[in-house]
Order: sequence, then structure tokens, then C-alpha cells
Amino acid sequence: MPSIPTITAPTWSATTRRAAEPLRIGGFAVAVLVLELALAHGIVGPQISRYVFLFFGLFAVAFVFRFPMVTALIFLGLTDFVFYPTMFAHNVGSLSVRPHELALACLLAVAVIRPKKQTWGGKPGIALGVFLACVGTSALLAIKSGDASLSDAFNAARPLALLAFFYVVVRLFPSARDRRLLMLGTAVVAALTGLIALLVAFGGSFESTLQPAGMKLISPEEGVGSIARVRLAGLSAGYALFWYVIVQLVARKGLPRLLWSLLLAGIAIDIAVSFNRNMWLGLAIGALLMAVLGGAMVRNRMAVGAAVAVAGLAVLMVFGSSSTNNSVVQPIIKRGATILNPGKTSQESSLQDRARETDKAWATARQNLLLGVGAGAPFGVEVRQPISTGSFIIGIKQVPQTFLHNQYLYLLLIAGIPGLLAFVAFLGIPVVEAARRSPRDPAITACGVGIALIMISAVVAIYFTVEDMTAVLGLLAGVIAADREGRAAAGYDSDLVMLDEPSTAASAASGAVPARAASKSAAYRSTIVPASK
Repeated sequence: MPSIPTITAPTWSATTRRAAEPLRIGGFAVAVLVLELALAHGIVGPQISRYVFLFFGLFAVAFVFRFPMVTALIFLGLTDFVFYPTMFAHNVGSLSVRPHELALACLLAVAVIRPKKQTWGGKPGIALGVFLACVGTSALLAIKSGDASLSDAFNAARPLALLAFFYVVVRLFPSARDRRLLMLGTAVVAALTGLIALLVAFGGSFESTLQPAGMKLISPEEGVGSIARVRLAGLSAGYALFWYVIVQLVARKGLPRLLWSLLLAGIAIDIAVSFNRNMWLGLAIGALLMAVLGGAMVRNRMAVGAAVAVAGLAVLMVFGSSSTNNSVVQPIIKRGATILNPGKTSQESSLQDRARETDKAWATARQNLLLGVGAGAPFGVEVRQPISTGSFIIGIKQVPQTFLHNQYLYLLLIAGIPGLLAFVAFLGIPVVEAARRSPRDPAITACGVGIALIMISAVVAIYFTVEDMTAVLGLLAGVIAADREGRAAAGYDSDLVMLDEPSTAASAASGAVPARAASKSAAYRSTIVPASK
């Protein structure tokens, strides 16, 4: 029988709380003392970095355990914002330590030690585990045979580890509210990237700051007219969440709709100034998929939005021919028009180079179908690299190329047929589940379409093995898997078919939906778009 609170004799729980307060204050004082001792020691010795890193490392771990959601958003910000993830690396001996990998490692530790839901994501989770095991096995064999060094194998495979964010989502964020917050945070980061990309495209002085050494993310010579080509890390998140943001936009009214409109504008700008025809073509394919799978509400509002966009573009082209607006729109239209002329596009040197590297890599892959050659191992493709001394180039050398634009062939090379099939299953199962979801949820459908577009583009673009894309793929696959498990826990019948926006009570009264399912539908709120909206 519970005790009765009284002002004269505090209960045991109240006494415990009062006793805990001095302990918390004392713990904070000790932490401050340790930090001061570390700093004081650093004044007289060179070991300051060790003590300070140790202290802040312990503090960071405690922060992750206390605030996993904030840490997850920081992780996504580190991988998919204006800076490429490797720019934050810090060398510790021969190892390059990257903050986003540390954040993910801490999140995985929390997911294992203190999960909110005991799950590994079902079949997609198993497929991901098999894929990572295949990559690791092939890499170890390549190192043992001398085909790849430990450093090369590790650095080539480490971007794939970010796919494990999938496990973080399904174990730490099983609620729809948490998943909505994750997706919203990622969309905000992607939209802000678009604003920065717009400034850079029109001559902003950020090139030396945003562009890491050895990578060409900002290319004035590859743009059109006065617009430079800009491909910042957040472009990946924008491409993956484009249709999700549109679904959120059409599902809301008033101020929320305005805010989602701003997010869509930022993402659209980012994709436009990237001059990435693969993404432009992917969004066109996504429009078809959303029209077929998104439901009547999304289909109707997409039609209205498309009509408004076409009318606005026509007015801009007709009445703005002598304005600066025309100099902005025309280069993008000129670039996009090449998509409709495949014959001309196929003559470009970049596509010819990709065709040649695919032919050479396929010759190696046919001889190593079971396990591949391993991450970091050469596969017959070489690139020309300048030999320089100071600021002078004194020659050219051929070096092995360890990446491949055809990502399916690349996965075959580093993981063999079992690894490739496991990876396709990891992404393909969530796509199918999103398309077949019952009752229909356009937001979940948009997540599936986002994965599908990346899978289509990966035939000719490096989208499966870079940090900005693997993090987003883990997020989207995790959101779909968590949604499926949430509906299964609520007792939904997988054969139940409902309309896009049904009135559950009316459907139950008419007999179209069983009363038991109707009551569960009222109690369950798993959709990414809140039911009240």
C-alpha cells in the first residue's frame, strides 16, 4: 500500500531525492576539479591533450546516453551538411579519427546497452549484418594475400559502417514522434545546405573553406554560364528526402505549410545548382512513382503544384528574357535539356570514361564472383595522377583506382555475390514494404521512393559508398523498418486495405473495416504525417 505524503515525516522517495542532490553537486565539483587539474598539469607538461581529450571523451559518452536524439541529429549534421565529413578528422597516430564515426559508435553502444525496443530491424537488419560481414571477410582475405594494405582496406570500407545507423533508428527511436523529429532535422540541414550552395554558386567566397583537399565539390568550370556547379554533402540528404518534404508540405496548412515550403525551396535550389542530371532524372522518376504509389491526395496536389510551377516558369521565360532572372534559369534548362538527348549525352568524356572503367572492372569481377577482391584492392582500373615538386608538375603516373561509378559492380568487387545480394535485400525490402504498406502512408511511401531513387542513380554515380549517402540510407531504411514493426505490434492485419484518408469510425460502421482494427487504428499513430494534420 503506498505511503501517504506528509509535511512532518517525508516519505522514503523524498528523502532519497534530497540525498541525491548533494551527490549530483559533488559529482559536478569533482568533474570541474579534474578539468582544472588537467589544465594545470598541461601548463607544466605536454600531456594536456591526453587529459583534456579523456575528460571530454567521458563527458561526450555521458551526453550520448542522456540525449541520444540530439546526438543522432548531430551525427546527421556532421555527415550531411555543408562540410564533407572527413574535414573534421583528427589524426591520432596513424589513425584518422572522425567525429561522426565516434558519434555513431556511441549511439550503437546505447542501442545495444539501453535500447527502447528489443529489435534488430527484421529481415533488412539481418541482410545488413550479412553484407557488412561479407565486406569484412573479403577485406581480411585481401590483406592476408597482400592485395591490399590494412590502411587501404580500412579506409575504403569505413564509409559502409554508417549504414549501421539503421540499427540506431529501430532500437532507439521506435516511436513515430522520434522518427518525425529525425526526418525534420535532416530536412532542415538539407535546406540550409541549399542556401549556402546558392551563395557559392554565384561567387560566394566559401570555396577554400568548404572544399576539402583532394575533392572537387565546387567547380566553376563545370557550371553553366555564371553559375558554378556546387555539390556539398547535404545534397545527398536533399535528394533522398525531396519527396518526403513534398508530402509533408501538401499534408499541412497554415504556418507549418509555409515552413515546409521553405525547406522544399532550399532543397530544390541545392539540387538545381548541383547540375547533377542523375538527380534531375531521378526526381522525374520519383514523380511517376509518387503519382502511382502516393495515393489520391498526393497525386491531386502534385498535379496542382506541377501546373503552378510550369505556369510560373513560362511567365519567367516569356517576360524575363532581358532580366537577370533569365540568366539564372536558362543555364539550368540548357543543362536539363541534355537529358532528353541521350545521343549527345553519350558522347561526353565523363560517360565514356565510366564505360571504360566498367569494362575493365567487370573483367576482374568475373574471376572473383564469390568473395570479390576486397575493399581497397586494385581491380584493373588506373587513373592518371600528376607528379609534382612544389608548385611544378614534372610528370604523370598511373595509380590504381579503388572506386567505381557503377556501385553495383563495385559492391560485387568488394563483397562478392553474397554481399551484393545482401545489400540489395537491405535496401529492397524496405522499398517493397513502403510501397505495399496498408493502410497507406504517403510519407512512408516517400521514404521508399527516396531509397529507390538512390538505387537507380547508383548505376552511374558513387552513392552507396560515401559517408553522406550511407548515413541517409541507414536513416530511411530504419524509418521504414521501425514503422512496419510498430504497426505489427499494434496488431494490424497485413491484408487490411484502407483508402488514403478514411474515416475509421465510418468505415467500421459500414463494415468496410473490422471494428477491432478500427479501434487499433484510433490508438495507433505510426505515420510520419500526424493524423490530425
